[in-house]
Amino acid sequence: MAIDIPSLAIAYFSVFGIFSILAISLNLEYGYGGQPNFGQVLFYGVGAFSAGIVSAYLARFFSGLSAPGDICSTAYFEQRLSVYVTNGSITISAWVIALIVAIAVGAVAGFLAAYPALRVKEEWYLGMVLLVAGEMFRIVTSNTPQYFCGFNGLAGLDEPFAFLDKTHSPVISNGIYTIVILLLALACFFIAQRIANSPFGRLLKSIRDDRIAAEAAGKDINKVRRQILVIGSAMAGLAGALYVFFIGVGIASDFISATTFALFVMIVLGGIGNNKGVLIGVALLTALQRGAQILGIQLQSVYPGFDSNLLIYVSYMIEAVILLILLIYRPKGILPEGRIKTKAYTLFDFGGSKNEQTK
Repeated sequence: MAIDIPSLAIAYFSVFGIFSILAISLNLEYGYGGQPNFGQVLFYGVGAFSAGIVSAYLARFFSGLSAPGDICSTAYFEQRLSVYVTNGSITISAWVIALIVAIAVGAVAGFLAAYPALRVKEEWYLGMVLLVAGEMFRIVTSNTPQYFCGFNGLAGLDEPFAFLDKTHSPVISNGIYTIVILLLALACFFIAQRIANSPFGRLLKSIRDDRIAAEAAGKDINKVRRQILVIGSAMAGLAGALYVFFIGVGIASDFISATTFALFVMIVLGGIGNNKGVLIGVALLTALQRGAQILGIQLQSVYPGFDSNLLIYVSYMIEAVILLILLIYRPKGILPEGRIKTKAYTLFDFGGSKNEQTK
């Protein structure tokens, strides 16, 4: 079976962009703030479902159709797809509003989750509380057919440029959406870099390295943790919204704890506390995951009895081995954390003398 290179590239870079946003958000919380958030899929899933539900209702409302109806019904599914492929202005407007709502809902979810989670003193207990919250979200959405469409998921969520398929190849519309995803990922990267190199970023690192000393210096530890959790959750909500329009369906089984585990492997592989390194880790792990999926499909086409999901499970085991090797031999990752480049750092070299370039 021949491999469609353009579609393969679009799929890879779309997933790379989405997971870059997710990994950067987790790196802000864990790499800089020292908070092991094992429930990142909670905010990822909240963003996905909130964006999907808002887009589904808005597509109908903007089209002038009557009462909202059941968004999980087949009739509503067909109406949504019809609107998405025929009316570009409605589709893009609904998509933009859905992204904004996903970011806001993700931030609110992070704010609400912070209160019970931050009542525990130890960071790893905090991570376990968020892990439980993420699993609870998956169970609730899987068993709530009225609002989240149950195990079948909320389908009929096309990407915002689907209307271009009438006059162009689907590769064009998918390619444009991939570029949008990458641009949003780049924006999140620059925001994370600004945060990391700001006084707030230095405060995060001080709490991560010595919480007791930071608290003794008069810093409100829980307030800072809450703030970075809200920022990271907002980014995760954005990633969830981009993902749900990329695959066209919001389904609870996509938001499992294995996703959070993969994010931690990406961060440790690239470099904890280094956003540039995180992008390298995302690129490598995404290539592993996509490669396993493609190879599984290829083998299934040659050997019909072969289970293509087998290689996906093998990729999970490879991720675990990679993490163990890194923790033993290179715990700081491919690009270790560097110095924070403050104004003083750029004006003066490490020895304290005036930098010749600033004269």
